[in-house]
Amino acid sequence: MRPGCAIVFAALALGVAACGSDDGGGSSATTSSGARLKGKIAVLLPDSKSSDRWETADRRFFVEAFQRAGLAKDDYLISNAEGDAVTQRSQAEQAISEGAKVILLVNLDPGSGAAIIDSAKAQGVTMVDYDRLTVGGHADYYVSGDATEAGRLQ
Repeated sequence: MRPGCAIVFAALALGVAACGSDDGGGSSATTSSGARLKGKIAVLLPDSKSSDRWETADRRFFVEAFQRAGLAKDDYLISNAEGDAVTQRSQAEQAISEGAKVILLVNLDPGSGAAIIDSAKAQGVTMVDYDRLTVGGHADYYVSGDATEAGRLQ
Protein backbone atom coordinates (compact mmCIF):
# COMPACT_ATOMS: atom_id res chain seq x y z
CA MET A 1 0.00 0.00 0.00
CA ARG A 2 1.24 3.49 -0.76
CA PRO A 3 2.23 5.39 2.42
CA GLY A 4 -0.21 8.21 1.63
CA CYS A 5 -3.08 5.75 1.51
CA ALA A 6 -2.23 4.35 4.93
CA ILE A 7 -2.29 7.84 6.41
CA VAL A 8 -5.53 8.71 4.63
CA PHE A 9 -7.20 5.56 5.86
CA ALA A 10 -6.16 6.31 9.45
CA ALA A 11 -7.64 9.81 9.15
CA LEU A 12 -10.81 8.43 7.60
CA ALA A 13 -11.24 5.80 10.27
CA LEU A 14 -10.81 8.37 13.02
CA GLY A 15 -13.19 10.77 11.32
CA VAL A 16 -15.89 8.19 10.75
CA ALA A 17 -15.62 6.84 14.28
CA ALA A 18 -16.23 10.36 15.57
CA CYS A 19 -19.17 11.01 13.24
CA GLY A 20 -22.76 9.95 13.29
CA SER A 21 -25.35 9.62 15.97
CA ASP A 22 -26.85 6.72 17.84
CA ASP A 23 -30.28 7.21 16.28
CA GLY A 24 -30.06 3.91 14.43
CA GLY A 25 -30.00 5.58 11.00
CA GLY A 26 -27.32 5.02 8.41
CA SER A 27 -24.93 2.15 8.08
CA SER A 28 -22.36 1.06 10.59
CA ALA A 29 -19.51 -1.42 10.52
CA THR A 30 -16.93 -2.84 12.87
CA THR A 31 -13.35 -2.57 11.63
CA SER A 32 -10.72 -5.25 12.15
CA SER A 33 -9.46 -3.18 15.11
CA GLY A 34 -12.92 -3.39 16.70
CA ALA A 35 -13.81 0.29 16.15
CA ARG A 36 -17.50 0.87 15.40
CA LEU A 37 -18.01 3.09 12.36
CA LYS A 38 -21.19 4.99 11.56
CA GLY A 39 -21.82 6.15 8.01
CA LYS A 40 -19.93 5.59 4.81
CA ILE A 41 -16.61 6.73 3.43
CA ALA A 42 -16.57 8.29 -0.05
CA VAL A 43 -13.52 8.74 -2.26
CA LEU A 44 -13.95 11.24 -5.10
CA LEU A 45 -11.31 10.82 -7.80
CA PRO A 46 -10.79 13.50 -10.47
CA ASP A 47 -10.34 11.77 -13.83
CA SER A 48 -8.59 9.07 -15.82
CA LYS A 49 -6.95 11.27 -18.44
CA SER A 50 -4.50 13.41 -16.45
CA SER A 51 -3.10 10.26 -14.87
CA ASP A 52 -4.18 6.66 -15.08
CA ARG A 53 -2.95 6.18 -11.50
CA TRP A 54 -6.33 7.23 -10.09
CA GLU A 55 -7.92 4.08 -11.48
CA THR A 56 -4.98 1.69 -11.74
CA ALA A 57 -3.35 2.38 -8.38
CA ASP A 58 -5.28 4.63 -5.98
CA ARG A 59 -8.68 2.96 -6.42
CA ARG A 60 -7.13 -0.47 -5.87
CA PHE A 61 -5.16 0.70 -2.81
CA PHE A 62 -8.26 2.21 -1.22
CA VAL A 63 -10.35 -0.91 -1.83
CA GLU A 64 -7.59 -3.08 -0.35
CA ALA A 65 -7.22 -0.80 2.70
CA PHE A 66 -10.97 -0.70 3.31
CA GLN A 67 -11.22 -4.48 3.01
CA ARG A 68 -8.26 -5.03 5.38
CA ALA A 69 -10.00 -2.74 7.87
CA GLY A 70 -13.04 -4.99 7.73
CA LEU A 71 -15.36 -2.65 5.83
CA ALA A 72 -18.02 -4.20 3.64
CA LYS A 73 -18.34 -3.07 0.03
CA ASP A 74 -21.42 -0.99 0.88
CA ASP A 75 -19.52 0.90 3.63
CA TYR A 76 -17.52 2.90 1.08
CA LEU A 77 -18.00 4.56 -2.31
CA ILE A 78 -15.33 5.35 -4.88
CA SER A 79 -16.32 7.60 -7.79
CA ASN A 80 -14.44 9.20 -10.66
CA ALA A 81 -15.65 12.53 -12.09
CA GLU A 82 -13.79 12.00 -15.40
CA GLY A 83 -12.71 15.65 -15.45
CA ASP A 84 -16.16 17.17 -14.95
CA ALA A 85 -16.56 19.50 -11.95
CA VAL A 86 -20.36 19.33 -12.11
CA THR A 87 -20.18 15.53 -12.03
CA GLN A 88 -17.84 15.62 -9.04
CA ARG A 89 -20.20 17.93 -7.15
CA SER A 90 -23.08 15.59 -7.97
CA GLN A 91 -21.03 12.59 -6.79
CA ALA A 92 -20.36 14.37 -3.48
CA GLU A 93 -24.05 15.17 -3.01
CA GLN A 94 -25.01 11.58 -3.87
CA ALA A 95 -22.42 10.21 -1.42
CA ILE A 96 -23.83 12.38 1.36
CA SER A 97 -27.39 11.34 0.56
CA GLU A 98 -26.23 7.69 0.73
CA GLY A 99 -24.80 8.26 4.22
CA ALA A 100 -21.18 9.35 3.72
CA LYS A 101 -19.76 10.87 6.90
CA VAL A 102 -16.24 11.25 5.48
CA ILE A 103 -15.33 12.33 1.96
CA LEU A 104 -11.83 12.08 0.59
CA LEU A 105 -11.56 14.56 -2.29
CA VAL A 106 -9.09 14.92 -5.14
CA ASN A 107 -10.35 18.23 -6.48
CA LEU A 108 -10.50 19.13 -10.15
CA ASP A 109 -9.79 22.77 -9.36
CA PRO A 110 -9.72 24.90 -6.18
CA GLY A 111 -13.04 26.65 -6.86
CA SER A 112 -15.16 23.56 -7.42
CA GLY A 113 -13.30 21.70 -4.68
CA ALA A 114 -13.95 24.50 -2.17
CA ALA A 115 -17.66 24.48 -3.04
CA ILE A 116 -17.84 20.72 -2.43
CA ILE A 117 -16.00 21.06 0.87
CA ASP A 118 -18.15 23.95 2.09
CA SER A 119 -21.38 22.17 1.20
CA ALA A 120 -20.32 18.86 2.76
CA LYS A 121 -19.01 20.44 5.96
CA ALA A 122 -22.28 22.35 6.34
CA GLN A 123 -23.93 18.91 6.45
CA GLY A 124 -21.52 17.60 9.11
CA VAL A 125 -19.26 15.62 6.79
CA THR A 126 -15.55 15.32 7.60
CA MET A 127 -13.51 16.38 4.55
CA VAL A 128 -10.07 15.14 3.55
CA ASP A 129 -8.07 16.74 0.73
CA TYR A 130 -6.10 13.91 -0.87
CA ASP A 131 -3.05 14.63 -3.04
CA ARG A 132 -4.26 18.10 -4.06
CA LEU A 133 -4.72 20.86 -1.51
CA THR A 134 -7.96 22.74 -2.10
CA VAL A 135 -6.84 26.32 -1.59
CA GLY A 136 -9.66 28.16 0.18
CA GLY A 137 -11.52 24.93 0.87
CA HIS A 138 -10.79 24.45 4.58
CA ALA A 139 -10.81 20.65 4.56
CA ASP A 140 -10.44 18.98 7.94
CA TYR A 141 -7.36 17.05 6.78
CA TYR A 142 -4.82 17.20 3.97
CA VAL A 143 -2.90 14.07 2.99
CA SER A 144 -0.39 13.71 0.21
CA GLY A 145 2.56 11.55 -0.70
CA ASP A 146 6.16 12.39 0.02
CA ALA A 147 7.12 14.34 -3.10
CA THR A 148 10.80 14.43 -2.10
CA GLU A 149 10.90 10.64 -1.76
CA ALA A 150 8.97 10.18 -5.02
CA GLY A 151 11.53 12.34 -6.81
CA ARG A 152 14.40 10.43 -5.26
CA LEU A 153 12.89 7.12 -6.35
CA GLN A 154 12.33 8.36 -9.89
